[in-house]
Amino acid sequence: MEPAPQPDPASVAALPHRTQNDLLEAITQSIYTQPPTDWSKVTNLGLMIAVPEVKDTVNLAQQYVQCGYDPEVLIARLADIVCHDNFTEMHAIKHHQAIVEEFHATREPWRWMHLVCGAQASAISFGKNMTVYEEYLDRLHAA
Repeated sequence: MEPAPQPDPASVAALPHRTQNDLLEAITQSIYTQPPTDWSKVTNLGLMIAVPEVKDTVNLAQQYVQCGYDPEVLIARLADIVCHDNFTEMHAIKHHQAIVEEFHATREPWRWMHLVCGAQASAISFGKNMTVYEEYLDRLHAA
């Protein structure tokens, strides 16, 4: 719902240069530190709007692809992140699979936008409800 072009080229250009690993960690931390949802203000899930901080994740992902860093590394990291989710009842995992398939099926230069959108989707859904993932970790550590 933002005016084109998105991600904002000036915001991406203003980011400091990072190595692939540093940028991957910045993307990950940006996703992990999204503000929590105030469920007392949510009356209709269909009307939820992403918090402005999601743009930070999108800009970092755009920088990653503009640097020409390894797409498979970003895909694997996003896969790790979406495995935390059970808020969307597996839609985040299905969405991630679609992103991977579309990335590989789309020609240059448009294919990269699928990875940027994947980072955005991860930032939007991360942390909403992770009870299944957390229960899995408890059982894994107890074994």
